[in-house]
Amino acid sequence: MSIEPQEPAPQRIAAARRRAHTAKLGLAAAGLAFFGLGMTLVKANVAGHSRRPLRPLDAPSRFRAIVRQDALAGGLLAPAQADPGATTSQS
Repeated sequence: MSIEPQEPAPQRIAAARRRAHTAKLGLAAAGLAFFGLGMTLVKANVAGHSRRPLRPLDAPSRFRAIVRQDALAGGLLAPAQADPGATTSQS
């Protein structure tokens, strides 16, 4: 029966701590990479994200011209009428 020589306990503990430290750093780096990738995907796919420049919400110019013409023809946009002059009555 041969007995293999064992490493001293302090060296084994130090090696285990180095492996644990390396594993923690690897998990932290993977977590940061995953978080960064997730934030990038969210920013690219969020519903409010505009891929084109924004335009003001407005009616087409042809429609506005037709409405203006119809309103003028119907007298809706006539000049304001002046109030009648003050009148006095005798009591």
